[in-house]
Amino acid sequence: MNLLTRIDQIALANPSVIAYDELGTTHTYADLKQFSDQLATWLDQQNLPAHQPILFYGDHQFEMLAGFLGALKAGHPYIPVETGTAMPRLTSILTTGQPGLIIAIDEFPTEITPSAEVVTLADITTLGDDQLDYQLTHPVTGDDLVYILFTSGTTGSPKGVQITHDNLTSFGDWMLSDDFKLPTHQTFLGQPPYSFDLSGMFWLPALLSAGTIKAIPSAVVQNFGQLFQVVPNLDLNVFVSTPSFADMLMLSPEFNTEHMPGLNYFLFCGEELTVSTAKRLQERFPTAHIFNTYGPTEATVAVTSIEISQEMIETLKRLPVGKVKAHTTTSIWDDDQMLTEPNQQGEIIIAGDSVAKGYLNNPEKTAQNFFELNGQRAYRTGDAGMIDENGLHYVLGRMDFQIKLHGFRIELDEVRSSLETSPLIKQAVAVPKYDQDHKVKQLIAYIIPEASVTSEGTDFAKEMRQSLTGNIMDYMMPNQFIKVSEFPMSPNGKIAIKQMIAEANQS
Repeated sequence: MNLLTRIDQIALANPSVIAYDELGTTHTYADLKQFSDQLATWLDQQNLPAHQPILFYGDHQFEMLAGFLGALKAGHPYIPVETGTAMPRLTSILTTGQPGLIIAIDEFPTEITPSAEVVTLADITTLGDDQLDYQLTHPVTGDDLVYILFTSGTTGSPKGVQITHDNLTSFGDWMLSDDFKLPTHQTFLGQPPYSFDLSGMFWLPALLSAGTIKAIPSAVVQNFGQLFQVVPNLDLNVFVSTPSFADMLMLSPEFNTEHMPGLNYFLFCGEELTVSTAKRLQERFPTAHIFNTYGPTEATVAVTSIEISQEMIETLKRLPVGKVKAHTTTSIWDDDQMLTEPNQQGEIIIAGDSVAKGYLNNPEKTAQNFFELNGQRAYRTGDAGMIDENGLHYVLGRMDFQIKLHGFRIELDEVRSSLETSPLIKQAVAVPKYDQDHKVKQLIAYIIPEASVTSEGTDFAKEMRQSLTGNIMDYMMPNQFIKVSEFPMSPNGKIAIKQMIAEANQS
């Protein structure tokens, strides 16, 4: 069944249930259907070419999500762009995406003269309050595009990942499956921006299970004092975000089960969930279910999952990301050769109904990263990993985050996970320092220490090295230890590793 039909049916069956709550500004499922129906009706009158994308510019407002549904009902994929996006990036998205219309939920930047018409939220609210029953005669369906999401673009221009209705349906069905066992009518944290594919892990299962999205505006997320006041009062059941965001919240003493007794599920994606983070989280929420997942944007949010157990936290140096979802296959490759033995390390390849169509208007990059495998679309992730004899997947970092130092091939994420075995280290990031020939000459460790650590400078480095004795290979021991209070974060809530590497090599 079409996703939009399913969401409409849920709205008709639960009209008075709150679908969206943005810090007390609430909208019901009846509101969701009414707004999306009205927008779809209006879009049909605009004579846009069939399947031409519509760009939505905004934050976490109800009108963003309801607008996506309206566009999809009218047969148009959406392009989500976060308020405050840098001008060069926004210009690149407009050039590549070629939207037929821009719907500005927040004020669209006047510095840019877009080729498409800009419609404001004020224009949309004049659509009227008439109760419509929009007929889904030409919605996005099957292999039609449902959204185009632009990658972070840390190098070169951002690429527009083309996700289809069938891709998203497969993901939504999986989220509601026994792999997670999420109850219906739950409250979901809505923190990741809609321009980040992780947002699909909260809004889609919420709407497909008559749940409530508790949205947090970006301005609140960036204000720690306000954030720490807001989150404990959201009455959350399901936490969806990156491990880094959980680490940030754990700076607050009120982020625990005493203040948030309803919070029973943690769903993580977007970056590695470390043993350190999982352990501290379990101590604060001892009865909660903690799920680790993995997947690139090009494979529709996530494709593997596992519930993290106490035994894993106590015995493993690195947590698995779980087993692959139904209708999707994974394999490990060494260049163009598939590795068939368990525990062999190589590049993770994903195939099946989760894999995107490719990159919008970028045939060269599409050909580089997408191919056909056993009659299915397949994607070269660029992630280093392995699959053990039980089918459990482990992500070992990025293929391009492998370095060679003193003749040893080293994974930066492996160094980080080794550093975090120290009882004195809360979080760590390891980055290479290059010489003039761009060869790695040393490793630098940026450390957020535990509160008990008061040493500085050379004493701090000495204390860190002593605490790591026996826990890290000699050739992976960093040359420098630098104490920091926090790490730079990307707009998507991930630690900005590439930025840290660049800054470390400026001097």
